[in-house]
Amino acid sequence: MSIKSFIHIFIISIILFTASTSIAQSNDDDVKSLGDILNPKTDYDNDGKALTAASMANNYYNSCIDKNNFVFDEIEKNILCSCTAAKMSENLTVDDFMALDKKTAKGKDARGRMLAYSYAPCMEYVVDKKVSTDCYISKSLDDIVIGKSHICKCVADRFKQHINRAAPSIITSSMLNEPMTLDPLGYYFKNRDYYAQHKVFMGQCRFDFEYHRDNKR
Repeated sequence: MSIKSFIHIFIISIILFTASTSIAQSNDDDVKSLGDILNPKTDYDNDGKALTAASMANNYYNSCIDKNNFVFDEIEKNILCSCTAAKMSENLTVDDFMALDKKTAKGKDARGRMLAYSYAPCMEYVVDKKVSTDCYISKSLDDIVIGKSHICKCVADRFKQHINRAAPSIITSSMLNEPMTLDPLGYYFKNRDYYAQHKVFMGQCRFDFEYHRDNKR
């Protein structure tokens, strides 16, 4: 399934997932004050200028970088934060940004669209380094003298394909367990599903490497 296909499927699931609460909360969410209608929202961290998606995406990047993250190192975090922020500036409106931290139907919908359109396409870019590092330090390969780099590259490649296929379920699972999250991979890389899948791919890649090597003898 292509990344575009799963995004469409994921958006449909988010719409169904939020439908039950949207009706109850829509009246309160849609009320705007006269000031909101007549005057543009201002960003006081941007010299009082009117808010734009670009300026709010930049604010997201700064807050994303500043957050402590016990899953990704600084390089991985910068890759994910910068990629996501760039896509958010293209795909989200100012109202979407304003709703991201709200525990309302609009907030849930905004987070769903942010994760599907801006976060999901960036997931594969941080997988390679994270998965490769975990492979190299795995005790399962302690007996491998030659070929560890080949095996770990294989694991990383398979994981990137897996992430693209499993992105909807990864994001949905994180939203169910951490409803306000904007970082599903942070949740995923801490739970047993990741480690179980990593172990499977390591076993497959090691077998492929050793079988290929034996055939060359």
